[in-house]
Amino acid sequence: MCVPKGYWIIECQEITDQISMEKYANAWTEIANEFNAQIIGGTKSSDFVEGPQKARVLILEFPSYQIAQDCYYSEKYQKAKELALKAMERTFSIIEGI
Repeated sequence: MCVPKGYWIIECQEITDQISMEKYANAWTEIANEFNAQIIGGTKSSDFVEGPQKARVLILEFPSYQIAQDCYYSEKYQKAKELALKAMERTFSIIEGI
């Protein structure tokens, strides 16, 4: 049986604290390696055809939905998340692939 992949969909507003963002990016590199996460989509410019415009959208892929959840709720990510929330306003979803 094939295990569906897991995804993080992150929609960000403009970065307001560059130092916190750089610290978050550094922390994220180690976390991504630990949980086998890959950025599969992301851009600074998008064609938002419905809903409010966002500054950036990122799509990250994980080996499974459970791993995507485990990563988000891990102690390491929760510490890193504090930096991200200082750096920008964002919406964040964890979804299961089909």
